[in-house]
Amino acid sequence: MSTTNDTIVAIATAAGEAGLAIVRLSGPGAVGVARRLAGARALPREGVRSHQARAATLRDAAGEILDHGLVLPMLAPRSYTGEDVVEFHCHGGALCARRVTAACRDAGARPAGPGEFTRRAFLNGRLSLDQAEAVADLIHAEDELAARAALRQLRGGLRRDVEAIERPLLDLLARLEGGLEFEGDDAAAVAVPRAGLLAVLDAALAALARLLADADAARRVREGVHVVLLGAPNAGKSSLFNALLSQERALVDAEPGTTRDVVTARLRLGGVSFVLHDTAGLRSDGGRVEALGMARAREAAASADVVLLLSDLTAPAGRDVADIPAGVAVLNVAAKADLAAPARREAARAEGRLVTSARDGTGLDELRAALLAAADGERLREVADLGHAFHERHRHRLAAARDELAALRDEVALRDAPAEVAAGLLAGILAELGEVTGRVFSEHLLGEVFARFCVGK
Repeated sequence: MSTTNDTIVAIATAAGEAGLAIVRLSGPGAVGVARRLAGARALPREGVRSHQARAATLRDAAGEILDHGLVLPMLAPRSYTGEDVVEFHCHGGALCARRVTAACRDAGARPAGPGEFTRRAFLNGRLSLDQAEAVADLIHAEDELAARAALRQLRGGLRRDVEAIERPLLDLLARLEGGLEFEGDDAAAVAVPRAGLLAVLDAALAALARLLADADAARRVREGVHVVLLGAPNAGKSSLFNALLSQERALVDAEPGTTRDVVTARLRLGGVSFVLHDTAGLRSDGGRVEALGMARAREAAASADVVLLLSDLTAPAGRDVADIPAGVAVLNVAAKADLAAPARREAARAEGRLVTSARDGTGLDELRAALLAAADGERLREVADLGHAFHERHRHRLAAARDELAALRDEVALRDAPAEVAAGLLAGILAELGEVTGRVFSEHLLGEVFARFCVGK
């Protein structure tokens, strides 16, 4: 349970004009603080009824009316944080909510930090740590697929899979440690058979491999599929970028080297979110500022999921100056088809290039279909439905656990490691897995996780 004994307050709704604003209190003094604003009629000193809203006139300590609204108590443990929670539902806009929040502070509450309500929900056992992270993912989701993945993880998708790996390992550790308490014949009687130990380790390794196989798709679900447009200056990258977005986002000009920085925009196709990156043209010469732009283009390509490698159908064939990392999907795109001779267009198609024109729309539907195929939308939807909205933190811990499990298996299979060695290594592996769900945590870990939350959540 949480050891906090203070009461926190924050505005829980977004800033700006709206019909409604919510101010949230949580902590042992939440009802008392709220009563000072709403009065004993709305919150009786005896028999406060949880989860029942009542109308109230909210006043500050001097008796000045702040607002007319609703007061909603949600008493522990049946609340988001697991503590007593009270919400004031005020009129929208910044002023009313700010005045109510200030009055709550005057009445004894302190301002909540980023994500502190969700942090308390974790500390009070209402959410696992990966579920808490899914709350932030849901708030930041920019498309249906990311929201679906976050909701599935919030319902326990990742936690269930990690706990299914942990349970047999925890049982194995208990058996190994139990065997160390006996001597002689008694120790032999309770010893874990080598074959049984290897069977448990092999099953855990296979399950971790299946989870980690979802990590890259999970990142693309959460962040979007990163698509980088590369090519020589004036190859038509910015024009194609704008045509795919159906809006003028990138500057287009006949002068080579117009694009000097990476221009980014989000595109949604077939339920999949893509992040398009228009980049500086790549060539062997150019000025200092253009060289900086080309360096950023190559950096973008290094972290891309898909590269659109553009060539100009109206220009002589040139040497490919793009350095594309292995493993990145590449779509070869021939641009400016509206200006090219029919023979050149047909030759490009015969070479397997996608022939396009940003001006008249030639080939854009085919390019969109190729992007969806490269993104493997079905795979993304499958991972989202499993609730595997991995963060890099999750992937790193799962990969570390896998590597340590493989090392332990070698110790057992090749060197017949004694029980005390196996038990020590297994405890470390379980600590790695425990950090995914928060079964094992530190203040440093919680600080990293909840720093990305907004105040009020």
